[in-house]
Amino acid sequence: MDLLSSGNAPFLIALLLLLFIGVLETLAVFLGASLSSHFDAAIDSHPDITLGENVFAHGLSWLHIGRLPLLVIIVLFLGGFSLSGLILQWLAGGELPVWLAVIVAFIVAVFSVRWCGRGIARYLPRDESSAVSTDSFIGRMAIMTSATATAGSPAEARLTDEHGRTHYILIEPDEEDVAFVRGAKVLVTARISGSRFSGSANPWPDLL
Repeated sequence: MDLLSSGNAPFLIALLLLLFIGVLETLAVFLGASLSSHFDAAIDSHPDITLGENVFAHGLSWLHIGRLPLLVIIVLFLGGFSLSGLILQWLAGGELPVWLAVIVAFIVAVFSVRWCGRGIARYLPRDESSAVSTDSFIGRMAIMTSATATAGSPAEARLTDEHGRTHYILIEPDEEDVAFVRGAKVLVTARISGSRFSGSANPWPDLL
């Protein structure tokens, strides 16, 4: 099979794009910036995209968008798409219709993001910077990312520190009769222990 045949074009383009992103991220790091942090900041500024209760939001959550750095998700997708497409065409002797190969590779790429992302999330540090004291989280706004939190039963929330980095904490209401649902904005009021905090409902819903 000719690697440069037209049947491999979509997958070679995806592979080149993957390499291009790698080069850009490397240059950005040398310049003291990061493509990933900019992407994640854009998501954090629109929490309803991933934390809503509609089908679209649940689909993004299924793909770990909002839980993993967006650049990692893009790399997983492009890698899964390009490799599965090239392997598929190789097995078919390069005779598989491009449209069919693209559809199959797309499906494989989506599940690659789901399965590989779940494995990466287990080992990815939840705090992206150990230089920031967790005490500095007090007084900041967090967004609930998982199941309902009640007093004595914390749930995961996401917040952004003063450097724009994302952190994940466990938070519970500081009042017995209050519950924080997924997508709710919570004001962090105190640290209980480690990464466990207490909070109160957003006191400025019209502003934040």
